[in-house]
Amino acid sequence: MKSYFWSAMGGIVIAGLIACGCSSPRVSETGRTAVEQFLISTVIENGIGYADFQPYAGKKIFIEYDYLAPQVDKAYVQGFFEMHLAKQGLIVSRDVKTADFIVQIICGVLATDSNNIMIGTPMLPIPLPDTSINVAIPEIPLFKKFTRSGYGRFAFNILKAADRSPEKVINGIEASSSYTNWTILLIPFKSHDMPLQIREGSQTHFAVDSGNI
Repeated sequence: MKSYFWSAMGGIVIAGLIACGCSSPRVSETGRTAVEQFLISTVIENGIGYADFQPYAGKKIFIEYDYLAPQVDKAYVQGFFEMHLAKQGLIVSRDVKTADFIVQIICGVLATDSNNIMIGTPMLPIPLPDTSINVAIPEIPLFKKFTRSGYGRFAFNILKAADRSPEKVINGIEASSSYTNWTILLIPFKSHDMPLQIREGSQTHFAVDSGNI
């Protein structure tokens, strides 16, 4: 009886181990990594946030986004730009006929780049004799620096809505951000200049003039 009991328990344990070994969490990845998305969003926020539109507080602004067409992240640029104008007291108009000024936003650069430096032993594949199997010795970094950077360049044309005559040009605004993975004597750590901490944001009330739409 005891033999049967322990045999049954052994079978249950083995079955449990097999079930645990076969299960794995579902993993999916976006087109861009979270770090790359943080790099781009930080560049957009720092670049656009630097532009000063406070002299036009209380004015109705119509925004032209035609020059953003080549940029993949134009939707976030548009959303953050309108939020930035709202914070500075401008009224975003959806109808150019009711606007006081037209703002053309131009984004010449909005992209990420990477740079990798390593001192140590790279991964070495070792073929087994008389087989097609390779055994790889893993990378052994004594010093490694892998940096991903984001870059952006912005400009703004401000026109009078009545006749599209030039009012002001804000150009030469550049922003960058970086995220670095370090390994020194096999000890990994990271550094960055992005606001990755979870924090409570402030509320902003938007003033939007819908015009005739």
